[in-house]
Amino acid sequence: MGKRYLNKAVRALFVLLMLAAAMPARAEKLVFDHRLYAPLKAVLDSGDNDMIAYNASNPRYVVDLIAVKGKSASDWSEALEIIARSPAKGVRTARDWRAELDARPEGACKATTIPIAEDAASLTFERQMPGCPTARAVTTYSRILGGKRSLFMLTVLFKTAPDESTRQQWLALLQSARIE
Repeated sequence: MGKRYLNKAVRALFVLLMLAAAMPARAEKLVFDHRLYAPLKAVLDSGDNDMIAYNASNPRYVVDLIAVKGKSASDWSEALEIIARSPAKGVRTARDWRAELDARPEGACKATTIPIAEDAASLTFERQMPGCPTARAVTTYSRILGGKRSLFMLTVLFKTAPDESTRQQWLALLQSARIE
């Protein structure tokens, strides 16, 4: 069981990281240190496919969702969503993608967005929607990275506000993300 279990976990992690790019062979790929948040590492090491949802119905906008805490990828309380997309007209940089997100209506609820970090190719921010019954998540932390041929967004989703230790661990993981 040990070797088979390890191979399945390694294969699942490899598939997640490689499929996140979902672009031609010359494409950039997203890399981050999943070990920086022990609950994420545990889910990826478990090989439990029910905790991962993959949607490549649009190859120009590929989405992976990993339920970090919860029963499944459709029933979670904490999750990591990874989106890989091709640049499009009007959305060519991390800043463009963030502007696109900010322009979307949030329904009946108001989102508060708090910048965390920004450099030439990426930006990290927090969004809060407390008390919003229609919100997918009450608190999110996102990092958008722009490459030459790809854009990636990692978003940590929480159904309830995280404690400070959890927040710091996730922010360290997001900061570890880079495009190769």
